[in-house]
Amino acid sequence: MSTVVIIGGGHNGLTAAFYLATAGLNPLVLEQSDIVGGGAITTEIHPGFRGPALTHRASVRADIAADMQLTRHGLAFIDGPVEAFAPALDGPPVVVYADERRTVEALGRVHAGDAGAFPLYRSAIDAVSGALAPLVASPAPDINHLNPHDLWHLLLAARRFRALGRRDAYRLLRWGPMPVADLVSEWFASDALRALVAAPAISGTMFGPRSAGSGLVLLLREAGARLAERPRQVRGGPGALTAAMAAAARAAGAEIQTGVRVERVLVAGGRVAGVVAGGREMTAGAVVSAVDPKTTFLRLVEPEHLAPDFLARIRNYRAAGAIAKVNLALSALPAFAAPSEVLSGRIHLGPGLDYLERAFDHAKYGELSGEPWLDVAIPTILDPGLAPEGAHVLSAYVHYAPYRLRGGEWAAEKRPLLDRCLATLDRFAPGIARLVVAADVITPAELETRHLFHGGHIFHGELALDQLFSLRPVPGAGRYRSPLGGLYLCGAGTHPGGFMSGGSGRMAAREAAKDLGA
Repeated sequence: MSTVVIIGGGHNGLTAAFYLATAGLNPLVLEQSDIVGGGAITTEIHPGFRGPALTHRASVRADIAADMQLTRHGLAFIDGPVEAFAPALDGPPVVVYADERRTVEALGRVHAGDAGAFPLYRSAIDAVSGALAPLVASPAPDINHLNPHDLWHLLLAARRFRALGRRDAYRLLRWGPMPVADLVSEWFASDALRALVAAPAISGTMFGPRSAGSGLVLLLREAGARLAERPRQVRGGPGALTAAMAAAARAAGAEIQTGVRVERVLVAGGRVAGVVAGGREMTAGAVVSAVDPKTTFLRLVEPEHLAPDFLARIRNYRAAGAIAKVNLALSALPAFAAPSEVLSGRIHLGPGLDYLERAFDHAKYGELSGEPWLDVAIPTILDPGLAPEGAHVLSAYVHYAPYRLRGGEWAAEKRPLLDRCLATLDRFAPGIARLVVAADVITPAELETRHLFHGGHIFHGELALDQLFSLRPVPGAGRYRSPLGGLYLCGAGTHPGGFMSGGSGRMAAREAAKDLGA
């Protein structure tokens, strides 16, 4: 059996390698970095301080975790009591606990009406997102050539939709194209709670809370969460998850090589013949790319092998990011006005929908937000072994930081980015700058150069209505296959999108294995 080369050793590439190996094929993963993991790695910020390079929380679909037997390969999750915490500048904080009863009690101290609305909101979201789950769990249908499997999955989705009842079915149709700000405002009166609930719909995107279509992103996140182990902290950082996935892929028969850069995909007779990697040619019966679509088709494949109209669609595929990352090594726990237990979940620093929208306004015009909103985690609260005794690691997504700056370069904006991040943190945790031992600032430009996300987009492309489902990334490459025979896609730029689950890797591997007769 000929080799199947997988370009990129992130979680989707490792998932694809596992399933290709179990299908009896010979997958070879080529990873440019010295370690596997892609965006889910644990790095040293400063001697003795280790933390997530990019993603705070790591997740994978429950069925994939079971198939790969990840716990046997060393994976251990840490469950904290708090899902999210939003401190306020002039009022009580909002706390969402893993236990809904505790959440209702805590919200009752902020706004009695919201405390009553929260369980109703969760019930509605669970019902509506549940109807989308069959679509997220299966390959997007080929709108030109529906096969029996596509029809079956569409039938399952239609049955789930009919089972919703009139009220929830109407909600699904309304909420998808709706701005998430309108969606959450239908349920909650507290602006702090509205912003906290809305934030996941716009994190990592070029959306503000009042952008049309951001409601669908929230529903897709919720649908994915129904299939996955919920986003949780991994003991040892997110790199421990992808290390376990690599061990499972190797145990199944996959080969993984790190420190090997793929320079080009070889084509012969209109079909993939192998790759050039590390300066040498490697033959392969198929190539599965876990890197983003623009890198795959515009850098790795020579343009003469692709039709002009397809190349035009790929060039127009929107993949310019709007997020930066700041990792801090701290000598002590920051002075948030909350006990450490409350700080163990997601910490949302964006007090209100208007605050989020104003931060987004800057990005629309190519500017770094003057007052960014931050999505923060302090992993050392639950996993103290990541830092020296008494010290901590802080991981922050900085919104909004557009990849394309107007009249400037990111090399010159790196220090201002850190300063604005620290200034925002200081409003909620006074004196935090005095605790900083070291800082690692990753600009959108470095997300491209250091982590190989084209345009610095962590989701390998915008999560917009015209770039989802069968249209992701573009027509003609929406079902993991490309127009070039033997070249497949399995990264976040494919259906179901950029949320970490391993689903793209699993579904792409199964499509490739069918084509290869395995």
